[in-house]
Amino acid sequence: MTRGRITRLVTTFGSGWGLIRPVGDLRELFFNTRSLSSAPDFRLLKNGLEVEFEEEADTVNGTRAIAVTIAAPPPLGGRRS
Repeated sequence: MTRGRITRLVTTFGSGWGLIRPVGDLRELFFNTRSLSSAPDFRLLKNGLEVEFEEEADTVNGTRAIAVTIAAPPPLGGRRS
């Protein structure tokens, strides 16, 4: 799976779609409510949220993100006293 951040969300007029920028990449990939895996709810997504996804060829958008899930936060580091 690839990691990236949500750069745009559109929820107007009943639509639900957005763009994801993969980490270390300049391109943005389209995704919509059908692109989400069963876990996340589109209403929980926010701009800047880190997600994991797979890529799929798409005749309209070139490449799109599928199986989008909210990325697990990195483990807490540091020393305990």
